[in-house]
Amino acid sequence: MFTLRAGVFVLLLGLAASARAEPAAPEPRARAKTSFERAERAAAELRFGEALAGYEAVLSIDPSAPFAKVARARAADLRAHAEGDFAPLARLEAVRRTPSPDRATIEALARDAATFPPGRVRAEAWLIVAEAFWHRFGAPDRAASALGEAIADPSADKLTRALALNELVALERERGDLAAAHHVVSRFPDLVPSLHAEIGRLVRREKLARAAAGVLGLLGLIGAFSIARLFRRPGRDPEAIVRAVVRPSSVAFALYLGGAAAILVRHHGDGDVRPFLWLGFGVLGVDIVARAWRLGSRDGRAAARIGRAALCMIGVLAVAFLSLEGANAGYLESFGL
Repeated sequence: MFTLRAGVFVLLLGLAASARAEPAAPEPRARAKTSFERAERAAAELRFGEALAGYEAVLSIDPSAPFAKVARARAADLRAHAEGDFAPLARLEAVRRTPSPDRATIEALARDAATFPPGRVRAEAWLIVAEAFWHRFGAPDRAASALGEAIADPSADKLTRALALNELVALERERGDLAAAHHVVSRFPDLVPSLHAEIGRLVRREKLARAAAGVLGLLGLIGAFSIARLFRRPGRDPEAIVRAVVRPSSVAFALYLGGAAAILVRHHGDGDVRPFLWLGFGVLGVDIVARAWRLGSRDGRAAARIGRAALCMIGVLAVAFLSLEGANAGYLESFGL
């Protein structure tokens, strides 16, 4: 009996000594946290390969850790930017983390971006280059070129290309070159469909505005020529000509159309009254031209009368369009313009 007790006692002493000699392995949560912190330091020091390995280790050791979600997202992002064994990403991040990089730094990044292998980093580098040239260095041509590179890069992700397209369209509109903006969205109509539709509307609106201005300019010339012809006629009576061309009923209608409508708009809300005022004056002008043209014309055929009426009707539509376009173009959207 004594021998048995002595054996058990010796065994317990051996186990205790072994426990003191070999410390217990750390818990999975602690090991995962250590790996996460190591990965964070590696990412901060642009050692992205080590960072990716560390984040993946976190997910392998303890996928339910509170920081595992962050590790998973950062690992996925690094895998998506791993082209060139992370060398392009390290180059890009070095510039990103430089406060207000000078022009020489941006020029160097542009040269490097042209040599980057296919992947997401290349287009993102072009975006950084474009932003600097446009907003900081006042070189919109260089910015447009860089944005064009990002848009046309088939290896870039769609979000980056869409952002580049939006930026390029904004740049061209800022420069007043709507045709260039329309050209680029027409090359990539499916990249940002809403932007393609918006620029298409603006182009149609611009063409219609030019056409409307042309129609009104033509009517103005016709009106001036007709009035001059009336005043050159033998036995002319200037007062009679004025009364025949500017009718009180036309003036009253113009005042009603412009003034009364403007009052109603103000009474029922805080709408814009300018379209109605301009429309009233414009319709009065077209009416004066129409009467002067009829009185001064020597062609009384039915076809001539129909032609005059049609052109004057188009003139009224032109006045209405320019009134809306000049005051608040948003009104035209309900007409698809």
